[in-house]
Amino acid sequence: MKKFCSISVFFLVFLSVMAVYADCVVFLDRDGDGFGSEKTVFDYDCPDDTPMGYAKKGGDCNDSNRYINPKAEELCNGIDDNCDGIVDPQNVRDCNRYYKDLDYDGFGTDEYRCLCISEGDFRALERGDCNDSNPKVHPEAREVCNDLDDNCNGEADEGENITNCRPFYRDSDGDGFGIGDDSKCLCKPTGLFRADRTGDCNDNNSEIYPGAYEYFDRLDNNCNGVIDENPGHFPAPPRKHRKSR
Repeated sequence: MKKFCSISVFFLVFLSVMAVYADCVVFLDRDGDGFGSEKTVFDYDCPDDTPMGYAKKGGDCNDSNRYINPKAEELCNGIDDNCDGIVDPQNVRDCNRYYKDLDYDGFGTDEYRCLCISEGDFRALERGDCNDSNPKVHPEAREVCNDLDDNCNGEADEGENITNCRPFYRDSDGDGFGIGDDSKCLCKPTGLFRADRTGDCNDNNSEIYPGAYEYFDRLDNNCNGVIDENPGHFPAPPRKHRKSR
């Protein structure tokens, strides 16, 4: 019985010694950031504190820079800071919004990615493009008379003196003729500037304009400088019965 007890005690002591002096796996940590790169095995007890110059964790992809390790924050710097195999991914600190720009005009739609550098179609730093398939249409484009909203301000062919505009004369009585040279260069009729012809001699009477029928009414109806000249054998058209203003 005593012999059996002695053998048992010896066996327990042996197991205890083996547990104390089990292999300790650590990693050589040259930069002291708590992560190493080269695995090393020590055949003695692993204490709570690892030996000087070693770390319990591996995975360091640059053991000469303490700011590069698996727990580091990823930055826009062209470096794989956190050792995940990806350099400068999306949504890291200091990233910029790059907007989707399909037509290469420097302006994108509202769709964006926060990137360190432009990537694929996400290459514009400015948004606001209202037609991303036409490089001539963007917020800084000049408006042109072409039925398009060239500058993406919500209006088409607005403004005076833009490319391809033409004169429209003030036509107060709506007879299609303006008076004198009171005009604006526009893409389309706007307000009272709606006549593309001038020569009206009375812009307050819609029955008086160049080419109108000449009545015997002591007025120069056709604006040719002659009053009540013989209109010929053509029958007079019905009067519009509009009062002069």
